[in-house]
Amino acid sequence: MMLAAVAASLLASRSADASEPSSGYDPRKTIAAEHALPRDGLDEMRAIPVNGTQQWISVRGARADNPILLYIHGGPGAPMMAESWTFQRPWEDYFTVVQWDQRGAGKTFSEARRQWDVNTTVDQLVDDAEQVALHLRRQYGKQKIFLLGHSFGSILGVRLAQRHPDWFYAYVGLGQIVNGRRNEAAGYEWTLSEAKRRGDARAVKELEAIAPYPERDGTVLPNKTQIQRGWAVRYGAMLHGQIEDDESRRRALSPAYNDYDLRSTQIGQDLSGERLWIEAMRTDFDQKTHFECPVILMGGRYDNITATTVARAWFETLKAPKKTFVQFDRAAHYVVNEVPGEMLIALVTQVRPLAGADLPAP
Repeated sequence: MMLAAVAASLLASRSADASEPSSGYDPRKTIAAEHALPRDGLDEMRAIPVNGTQQWISVRGARADNPILLYIHGGPGAPMMAESWTFQRPWEDYFTVVQWDQRGAGKTFSEARRQWDVNTTVDQLVDDAEQVALHLRRQYGKQKIFLLGHSFGSILGVRLAQRHPDWFYAYVGLGQIVNGRRNEAAGYEWTLSEAKRRGDARAVKELEAIAPYPERDGTVLPNKTQIQRGWAVRYGAMLHGQIEDDESRRRALSPAYNDYDLRSTQIGQDLSGERLWIEAMRTDFDQKTHFECPVILMGGRYDNITATTVARAWFETLKAPKKTFVQFDRAAHYVVNEVPGEMLIALVTQVRPLAGADLPAP
């Protein structure tokens, strides 16, 4: 993976330079320096008050007058702030990009001293997202911003876009979840079919053992999801053509996180999965087809984590002032890293122009 190559290169460079004290070498500082923004840009990281808690945001953009794009991460509990260094810098020439660590995730979970908030529900996360968006509009004097929901974050994104359409130039759903139970059924069917096609007896045995998936009443159990996802990732449903997704390596090199944050992220992600997954998978947007703001859905052709086929079918039913579907034919679920150039072009050509007269002069 790209990250492994970067890490190897950094380590090799350290070894090659005998004059460089090993105890003083910090790859995070090197990456931060390489991602430095112009002097008139925005580079801010802070905790803000959100519904009785302190939650962390990162705000980065090469021009302060660029439109804001709020990225709502997936999981649940899987922040992108620590991984954003791998793909985000080119975006920052065209947007002020905001990464937000949700309640129970990343630096926000560090801020809470890793104490799980019993009030954490999907509904609460939507309310939190509302407050974050409101803060950004007020703090930076923006009538509207862009909203991007990725994977689990797309559940929050749809609900927020329908709650406050006048706040957003557009809603962008990347790896959109439409109906949690149907999504998981489609993923399971594909994974089992792929296991049989490959003659993978162990996978077939483990996958058949968790049937029915979802349960007959529609419940999606986290322990069964772990088994299904494990094989799906191995078959390229997360990263097309790759058998693993080691997000911990990407996070470990993040200039935004320290070692405490890294450990908080893993603990928070595990707890979020255990305590929010069943609720999240009850999501059903089949009848939520009317939007009062533009909608752009994006998905990888080989995404069988949040099945692009399900999102495409829903897209055809949508009514919105403008709607666009962007499919990435060489990607699965992790589009931002699999085809970063194509993702950037899509953002610049399909998303950014929707800011219209609010775009800065060239």
